[in-house]
Amino acid sequence: MNHTVMTYYAAHKRFTISVLLILFFISFYDLHAREVERSLYGSISATEYLMGKFTPGKHELFTELGRMGIPTMGRTQYLRIETAEALKKMYQAFHQEHPNAPFWVQSSTRNFWDQKRIWENKWNGITKVEGSKLNQSIPNPAERAKKILEFSSMPGTSRHHWGSDLDFNKLFNSYYESGEGKILYEWLQKNAADYGFCQPYTAGRNGGYNEERWHWSYRPLSVRLLKAWNQNFLSGKAPLNGFAGWNVSKKFAHEYVNDINSECL
Repeated sequence: MNHTVMTYYAAHKRFTISVLLILFFISFYDLHAREVERSLYGSISATEYLMGKFTPGKHELFTELGRMGIPTMGRTQYLRIETAEALKKMYQAFHQEHPNAPFWVQSSTRNFWDQKRIWENKWNGITKVEGSKLNQSIPNPAERAKKILEFSSMPGTSRHHWGSDLDFNKLFNSYYESGEGKILYEWLQKNAADYGFCQPYTAGRNGGYNEERWHWSYRPLSVRLLKAWNQNFLSGKAPLNGFAGWNVSKKFAHEYVNDINSECL
């Protein structure tokens, strides 16, 4: 075999090895990406998960809080397993310091259809907002959406879809200004971060939802899901529709999802 032929075969061999290595790394990367997706969304698609189009009680990554000894006032509540495990530790620590102070989960994971019901009841005047039926008091659709968005997310945009967020005790800020509510809120402000929790909707932000002292988020999970929501929404993979007023409301989505306390980013 002459030198030219040997050189050709050596080059061909190096090329073949390079191609095989490239294919191996592509395959390895795809496998890793699929594993990451499964760890984040389970057996459903990213879009279904992020928009809350699933049933928490039937999802393999969720658990029922009552079974873990977390108080729910008799309500059936679900959170992601890692969120619930951290919440249980936080509850036990709080209860040890304040054995007589109330601590319960008022609301946890809500799927798309739960949020759709909340939103449309306010939109259509079934649920009054500050004593008014919004379909009568605010006929302008965009202004009506902004009013609802003071405290309620549009379907497909709520952090409650993710299994990382929950509401404590009572859903009004004044409860946390005195008495038993103040005990809980001040303890959470001081200690919640030690268990991975943060308050996404604090006072003094530039926009988005009003302050919600009752709403807390498990940051190790919610940070990943917030990033994923933005990627899906901005790419158009997660279109916001299928609820009353979606066509005028969706333009507010990015602001309201992302304008949160910097400690939750």
